[in-house]
Amino acid sequence: MGRRPRAVRLAIPAAFVAVLTLVALWRVSAPAVPASGSSPVPEPLAALTQIAEVLADNSIGRRAEIEGVVIREVASARALWIGSDDSRVFVVLDPDVKNVSHVPILAGERVTLIGLVRAAPSEDEAIKEWALHPAVAKTVRERGTYLHVTEIRPGPR
Repeated sequence: MGRRPRAVRLAIPAAFVAVLTLVALWRVSAPAVPASGSSPVPEPLAALTQIAEVLADNSIGRRAEIEGVVIREVASARALWIGSDDSRVFVVLDPDVKNVSHVPILAGERVTLIGLVRAAPSEDEAIKEWALHPAVAKTVRERGTYLHVTEIRPGPR
């Protein structure tokens, strides 16, 4: 037997490399198939809609949309209380709060508040940032959460 031609000696390894390359590209580009019944992207959590939900410790970082709530007390130019006596929520208005309808921020007004639940700051920080009375700042800190409002709408009458 004679020697194989040079083209044959190079073609066999080249074909082998080509096949391996195609297999690798096919595996990389194939989308992952999720297991039956599961979603590859987690669903976002629904917005909190009840005052009691805002008070929970596990609500920090969640979006809240509370409709038709009555403003109970205005603590400062940017801070107020909503809810009933047994489940009051402290609310802080963002400096750039969206109030297109120019809803008055007065005790007794019915409003819809949209924002994020945040962890309460230290008493000193609350007094400095929101111009609160020390007793109010202490109460906010003890409750643990507050609602940072980015949008106010008129509530149902």
